[in-house]
Amino acid sequence: MIIGDIEEFKSPVDGTIITGRAAMRSHFKQHGLTHVSDYNSPGGYWDKKRAEREKAYTPGAGYDRDRRIEHLKNAYDKHRR
Repeated sequence: MIIGDIEEFKSPVDGTIITGRAAMRSHFKQHGLTHVSDYNSPGGYWDKKRAEREKAYTPGAGYDRDRRIEHLKNAYDKHRR
């Protein structure tokens, strides 16, 4: 299966017209940008963050529920005054 090229679009960074994938890669590299697909690889950024969030709900994973509740109460009391 062959994937066609992307449609032209205007860069919100500097207004240049991006005409294809190669131009987009070059533009991203020039301006220090990244594409959302860079974060979606297996074991990538989003997978690591998902595992980190799930760990907060796993008993015995180092996240003490009572300690979190106490911190929240203290923060609420501090900001209420």
